[in-house]
Amino acid sequence: MTRQAAKASGPPQPDSDASAGDQAITLRTSGESFASIAKTIGVGRSLEAFGVFVDAVSLRPAAEQTRLRAEENVRLDRLERRTRRSADPKDLDRKLASIRKLRERLTAS
Repeated sequence: MTRQAAKASGPPQPDSDASAGDQAITLRTSGESFASIAKTIGVGRSLEAFGVFVDAVSLRPAAEQTRLRAEENVRLDRLERRTRRSADPKDLDRKLASIRKLRERLTAS
């Protein structure tokens, strides 16, 4: 049974989810990449680690949510600037769209 299916059919697992989320926030705040966070918390891909991070942010007090989102938006700003400078022009729109989706997901949490 997948983790998502287990969540849907059984009681929530706050300890393990909260632990991974807390760890993702701690690692990201210290500057770790989502690829590194994914390996540490045991998820397959950096996008999954981003999801764990975003979910954990949404559980924090409002002031902390605001701070964490602002910090992540600064990182996304840097990523966008690097992407605009170095991306192949034919890949640029796709990469910028991916960054935009990350921002939307972060904001919606």
